[in-house]
Amino acid sequence: MRAVAGTLLGKVFAVSAATMKPPAMDDDASSARLKQVVFTVTECCQLTVLDPNFDSLVPKLAAYDEELAGFAYEGAGVGLAALDTLVPTKRRTKEFVNGPGAPYIYGVYLGAGMGLARMRLNPEPFRKRLDDPLWGWVVLDGYGFHQGFFAHRKYTLQQRLPKQLHGYGLRAFDHGMGRSIWFSAGADVLGVATTIAGFAESRQADLWQGVGLACGYTGGVDRPTVEHLQVVAGAYRGHLAVGAAMSAGIRHQVGNTADHNDFASEVLCGASSADVAAEVEKLRNDLPTDPAIPVYALWRHRILRQFE
Repeated sequence: MRAVAGTLLGKVFAVSAATMKPPAMDDDASSARLKQVVFTVTECCQLTVLDPNFDSLVPKLAAYDEELAGFAYEGAGVGLAALDTLVPTKRRTKEFVNGPGAPYIYGVYLGAGMGLARMRLNPEPFRKRLDDPLWGWVVLDGYGFHQGFFAHRKYTLQQRLPKQLHGYGLRAFDHGMGRSIWFSAGADVLGVATTIAGFAESRQADLWQGVGLACGYTGGVDRPTVEHLQVVAGAYRGHLAVGAAMSAGIRHQVGNTADHNDFASEVLCGASSADVAAEVEKLRNDLPTDPAIPVYALWRHRILRQFE
C-alpha cells in the first residue's frame, strides 16, 4: 500500500521546467540558482513519498550539499504532509519535527504547506492539528509560495486570495507569496518591485517580508543587487529586513550559513548574520501563551521594531 501511494504521489509532485517557469523567469545565473532549489525540494519530496521511514530518509537528506540541507528537509515536509492527508490517523510530519527534523522545523512546515496546496487541500485543518502556535503558521507561508509560483496567473497576476484563510492566516499566506515573487521574477529587483506595487497596499508589507526571506535564505544575487533591492523597497525596507532577519535565524539555528545570507544580513539588517540571528532568537523569549494571540505575528512585529 505504501509503495502504491508513493508512486502515485511521486507523479502528483513531479515538476517539469515548463510548470516551474513563469514568463518572467529567464535562464540567467540567478534563475539557475532558484531552479536548483526548486528541484532539490521536488526530488526530496519524491524520496520521501517512496520511503518515509525516518531511519532511511534522514541519511538521504544528509547526502545533499550542506547549503541545500534546508531545502532537502523542505522537500521532506512536502512528502510527509501529503502522506498524512492520505492516512489521517498518521502524524508523520509532527513526529518528524519532534524527532530528526526538529532543527529544520521551518523548512519542514514550509514544505507541508506546499504539499497541501499541491493536493488542493485546505491547509487550516492541518495547521491546527499540528498544535504549534508559533511555527504552525509557517504552513500557510508554504501554501502561499506554492500558489504564487505554480498557480502564478491566478494568485500573482489576478491577485486572488484563498477563501479558506482568514485573519493572520492571510498575512502568512502573503509571506509565501512574496517568496514566490522573488522566484518568479528570477530575483530581478525591478521585476519584484513592480509586481508588488501592483498589489493592494494592505498586502505589500507582508509581500516584502517574504521577499526578504527569499533573498536572505535562498540567495541568487550579489551584494550590489541586495543594496539595490533595499533602495527599491522604499518605505517597506523595514519589512524587507524582517525577512532577512528570519533567514539568518533559520540558517544559524542549524549552523548552515551561506555567503549570500551574510551580506543580506549586513545590508538589510545592518549587522552580521550571526548577530542578527542571536537577536532574532532573543526576541522570541517571553512570547505570550494565549492561544487567541498569533504569537508568530508578535514575534515578527518585534523583529520589525528592532530592524526597521
